[in-house]
Amino acid sequence: MIAYLDYPMQYLGPLYIMLYGFWLIRENKAILFWLYLWQLKEYHWGRFLDHFSTAKGKRIFLNPIFFVKTILLIAASSVYAFIRFSGMGAYFFSSGFSFFLSPDYSYAIYFFSFSVLFIFVAETAWTLVVFFKKSIIAPVLTKKTVIFIGITHLMAFTLVLFLYNSILGEMGFFDIACAAFVLLFFDMATPFFVGLVVILFQPLTILEKNKILAKAKKIRQSRPDLTVIGIAGSYGKSITKELLACILSQKHKVLKTTANQNTEVGVSLALIEELKPYHEFFICEIGAVHKGKIRLVANAVRPQIGILSGINQQHMAVFGSQQKIIEAKYEILEALPKEGTAILNWNSELVQQSYESQKNRIKAKTIVLAGKDLAASEVKVNAYQLSFKVSYKGEMVVLDTNARGLYNVEPILLVMAGALASGMGLREIAGILNKTDFSPFNIVIGKNPDGISVFSSTYSANPDGVLAHLEYLKLWPGKKAIVMPCLIELGRSSKDVHYHVGQKIAGVCDLAVITTKDYYSDIRKGAEFGGLKKESILFLEKPAMIKKKIKDSLGLNGTLLLEGRLPQALIEALKN
Repeated sequence: MIAYLDYPMQYLGPLYIMLYGFWLIRENKAILFWLYLWQLKEYHWGRFLDHFSTAKGKRIFLNPIFFVKTILLIAASSVYAFIRFSGMGAYFFSSGFSFFLSPDYSYAIYFFSFSVLFIFVAETAWTLVVFFKKSIIAPVLTKKTVIFIGITHLMAFTLVLFLYNSILGEMGFFDIACAAFVLLFFDMATPFFVGLVVILFQPLTILEKNKILAKAKKIRQSRPDLTVIGIAGSYGKSITKELLACILSQKHKVLKTTANQNTEVGVSLALIEELKPYHEFFICEIGAVHKGKIRLVANAVRPQIGILSGINQQHMAVFGSQQKIIEAKYEILEALPKEGTAILNWNSELVQQSYESQKNRIKAKTIVLAGKDLAASEVKVNAYQLSFKVSYKGEMVVLDTNARGLYNVEPILLVMAGALASGMGLREIAGILNKTDFSPFNIVIGKNPDGISVFSSTYSANPDGVLAHLEYLKLWPGKKAIVMPCLIELGRSSKDVHYHVGQKIAGVCDLAVITTKDYYSDIRKGAEFGGLKKESILFLEKPAMIKKKIKDSLGLNGTLLLEGRLPQALIEALKN
C-alpha cells in the first residue's frame, strides 16, 4: 500500500501552483458573472433572489458540475469528520494543519485532490474558450463595480496567500488536499461572498445615493423656471417620454433622461451633469421596484406635471402584491403641487379600477384622464398607418400618423395631454404629430435574407407590450411567428398572464417558439386552448434550431416577431 507521505515532495509545489492558477482563472469568471447579475438586478435583493425562481437561474446550481463539486465537498468533510472524531489514525501536525488520518485513506485523499484539479482545469478551458469568443459575462464598469471587483479579487488573493504561507516549507500532500478543499469551498461559495460584499457596501451606497439626490434637489431649487415632467408606470414610460420630448423640442429646449436612466441615481445625475441654463423642460422617466422609490426621486426633481402611463403586473414578484404596485405608481401624482397637472392613462384597466381609492392622494387641481377627458374616436389602423380623431373640451383634431399599431393610441393621448399642460394648443400639437416620423418610437421592422419580415422589440417585455405587439402582428399578411422568452417578475400572476399570452398567440401566430422554460407549459396550455396545434408551440433554446424551424415554417414573405430580452446571438441569427 502506498502511504500518503510517499508522494514525491518535489511535485507538491508545482501541484499547488497549478491548483491555484486554474482556480484563479475560473474564479475570476465567476466573480464577474455574479457582479453582472447583481448589477442587472440593480443591486436589489428581491429582484436578485427572484432570478433563481426562473429556469435559467435554477440551472446555475442544478447542473452536473455543481452536483459533482457538492458530492466531493460532502464526501471529503464526512471522511475527515469520521476519522477526526472517532480517534482513528495517527496524529500529524504539518504546517499548521491538524489531521487524524491513516494510510488507509491515502487513495481517497489523492482522488479528492486530483478530482478538484481536474474540475478546475476543465472550467479554465471553458473560460478561455468563452474569453476568446468575447462572450464573457461581466458587469458594466462603473465606480461601484470596479470597487466590488477589486474587493472580491483581493479576498481571493488573500485566501490563496494564506494557504500558500501555511504550507510553505513543510509541504505535505494532506496540505495540498486541504488547500484543494478550501479552494473548492470558496469556489462554490462565491455567490455568497460576492453578495456579502454588495450588502456590506449598501450603507455606503445609500450615503452616496442620498448625496447625489441632495445635489439634484439643490440644482432643482435653483431653477424655479424649469418645468419638470415626471413619467411613471408599469409600461409605456419610454415611448411617452421620447415622443413628448420630440413634440416639446419643436418649440422649447428640452432635456430628457436616456433609455436606462430611470433610477433615483440615474435621474439625479441627468439633472446634475446635463442640465444647462438654456433648458426649459426636464422630462424624466422614473422606474421603481418597491414603494417609496418614485416618491424619493419626485421629492428631488419636484415635477409640476406627472404622467401615470399605465399599471399592470410587472415586478409583482418584487413588490409582493398588485395593491403595492398601484400605491407605488401613484406616488408620481402624489408628489405634484396644487398648481400642477396629473395625467392618467384611462385606457389602463388597473388605473381605472384604482382611481377612486387613490385620487385623494392627488393634490393637483388639474387632473386629465387621457382616454376619457382627452378622447380618441374613429380609430383606423393598418400595417403602416394609424389615424383617429381626438376631442378635448369641445375641440376636435384629426391625427394621421405613420405610427404602427393600435397600442400607440395610449402614449399619443398621454403625450398630447402633457403638451397641453405645457402650454401648447391642441391643433398645434396635432400638426406636429402629423408631421412626426414615428419610426424611432415603433418596433423595428426589417427583412432578413430569407425574405422574412422581422419585427424587433427586444428592449424589454411586459404583458401589455407583448399583447399589443401581437395585435399589431395581425395586420400583416402571410404566416406569422413569435420568438420570446417567458416574462419575469410577475409573481403570483405569472401562470394566468402566460396562459393569456398563449391564447393571444393562438389567435395570431402559426408558430411560437419560447426560449425559456419557466412558464412554457402555461403558454402552451393557453395556445392549445386557443386552437394552436401542439407541434406549433415549441420550447427551443439553440439559435440554429430556432432559425431552421422559423425558416421551414414561414417560408417567403412570412412575418416574425422577436419579443423580450432574447440572447444577442439569437437575435443576430434570426435577423441575418
